[in-house]
Amino acid sequence: MLPLASVILPVYNQEKYLEETIESILHQSFQDFELIILDDGSTDHSAQIIRQYAKKDSRIRAYFQDNEGKSLATNTLVNKAGGEWCFFLDADDVMLPERLERQVAFHRANPLVNASSSHCYYINEKGNSFGTQRYPGLSTIAEYKLEIASGEFITCAYTGLMVSRKVFIETGGLRKKFEPCEDFEFFNRLAEQGFILLIIPEVLMKYRIHAGSITVRNPFRVLDTIIYVCHCIRLRRTGKPEISFEQFMTLREGDSWWTKLNRLRFNYSMVLFRNAGIAILSKRYLSFVLQITGSLVLSPGYVLKKLRGHLKK
Repeated sequence: MLPLASVILPVYNQEKYLEETIESILHQSFQDFELIILDDGSTDHSAQIIRQYAKKDSRIRAYFQDNEGKSLATNTLVNKAGGEWCFFLDADDVMLPERLERQVAFHRANPLVNASSSHCYYINEKGNSFGTQRYPGLSTIAEYKLEIASGEFITCAYTGLMVSRKVFIETGGLRKKFEPCEDFEFFNRLAEQGFILLIIPEVLMKYRIHAGSITVRNPFRVLDTIIYVCHCIRLRRTGKPEISFEQFMTLREGDSWWTKLNRLRFNYSMVLFRNAGIAILSKRYLSFVLQITGSLVLSPGYVLKKLRGHLKK
């Protein structure tokens, strides 16, 4: 008999955190699930850890391949899944014990909803919590439809995502060309195709931030990709074809020096503001003062807008 839920776990070089992640999945209060793991060509001991767990727990199905990237690895796992619903997380994150139970209950109570996410605790390399990631809105179908009608971008935590397997495949899954922001593009493609994604206003995941995270290692690449994804979404919404990332960057090269300077100033302000938030949650107050000051000097309008948004939450 097939399980109701399939937990989708692509893995690449996460030996440091992988055991904690797997343990958090296996000890869920809701037990009608399978755990499908794909090692995407890891060069550390991740594959060995996966094999050890697969040998001792029949709920685990393990696969191994050469590196293809997160998007293709995730799509491969969903295609192999037997469950009606797919649950997603990264291999360095941690499920709270009732995550599956709470999301299954939410969808049973809201049968028109095709996908959901949740809030998350931020945790560091040691697993210590230092704040909460909350996404305002999208808690009801009415709020979701208002966001769509207003032309807003849809965003939520990928690491708390639950999607109907049928809908994930019908939508086209994750797209490698949009990495490392493939999740953000997927959320908006769901909306464009008429599916409903809501955010459960509960903390159900722990989202780990560490030195190996892409947002820490290469924040400006992430920013460029986010802007590129937004550009492609706008093109699709106006009936125009997408362009490649290379074409997008070439377009930006044609901007005036003043536009380029303002963009650079704004991007640095965004990165410093985010780092300031992490610093204060981590109680590194001197770092917070330095980074929030730098962000404010570079783009006071951006900082004031963000602070007003936080005060409204």
